Amino acid sequence: MYPFQGEKSFVANRWYVAAVSDEITRTPIERTLLDLPVLLYRAEDGSPVAMYGLCPHRYFPLVKGQLVGDAIQCGYHGFTFDKSGKCVFIPTQNSGSGYTQRTFPVVEKAPFVWIWMGDAELADESLIVDYAAIGLSQPGWTHPRPIHLHLKGRYQLLIDNLMDLTHVAFIHKQIGGSEAFANAKVIYEEADGCFKATRPLAMPWTSYHDFLYGPEARFEGMSQTESRTVFFGPEYITTSGPVTVSIEGYDTVPEGLGRLFFHHVITPETEHSTHYFGTTSREFRLDDPALDEMLRESDLDVRTQDVEAIDAIEARLEKAAARERELLVRSDTAAVKVRGIIQAMLDREAA
Repeated sequence: MYPFQGEKSFVANRWYVAAVSDEITRTPIERTLLDLPVLLYRAEDGSPVAMYGLCPHRYFPLVKGQLVGDAIQCGYHGFTFDKSGKCVFIPTQNSGSGYTQRTFPVVEKAPFVWIWMGDAELADESLIVDYAAIGLSQPGWTHPRPIHLHLKGRYQLLIDNLMDLTHVAFIHKQIGGSEAFANAKVIYEEADGCFKATRPLAMPWTSYHDFLYGPEARFEGMSQTESRTVFFGPEYITTSGPVTVSIEGYDTVPEGLGRLFFHHVITPETEHSTHYFGTTSREFRLDDPALDEMLRESDLDVRTQDVEAIDAIEARLEKAAARERELLVRSDTAAVKVRGIIQAMLDREAA
């Protein structure tokens, strides 16, 4: 399935985000993840539960049932499954059964709840992206409440979008300095299990700087900055705001020009649709709720533009790919490299 070889396009043995933490409550919700319906709710002690979402008796959606303590009771015939998935009660038999509904390992690391949908024996918590490396939920950093968007497109289209930022100059013209991305030099690096693309950019003070840092941080002349994209895996990519390396006439970079990361959290829904979670993390203006809200609104605007582009591509992709060979150019280097990394993951799972 485009752009991969083989019938399967998503990697099962990864930690994916199932939900933003506050989406999961004592009111069960159902979410399709990696083509499976998954029931999500919290046990009475607050811990999240993830269970296959269809009752094995008549395949009725368990989300239409109700919680009985930590157990879910099917709303059709009353079959009841505890949080481990064990069938503990069947009303017509006044007993349980030896059946156990499938459950999935889950880990809550705010602001996200992570789920492992592959081989449960391989579900090592340490494989979740290192929050310290991305400034998420760390001392000296802050982030607004995450966004959850839905793409009517396969997840790889979003990854392609994030690995080739030349589109910023055309899709996101509202971003100050966006034209610098159109023909930027890119330095590629593989390190610490990640693939990194760094774009050195010479930039003056722009309206985007003004928005982020405020007029009190303004500098004169040109700054040397870097735009960094880091592929941690098919489930997590970060891009950065303008990381200021140096400024003409300054011995050091002013403290107020701190780092900003955009978090792109990707969970396949089906082969042709995707859950897209996102937030930003920053190490400046920490106690500024107005900036939180402005960043969230701006971020939502930018991400929505990407979603609209991806939805438009997916609508015609299968016929287009069958009709003519994809044109790949120099700016696709990072996207093609990442496709190869994911293909290798798929091949290992298929072996």
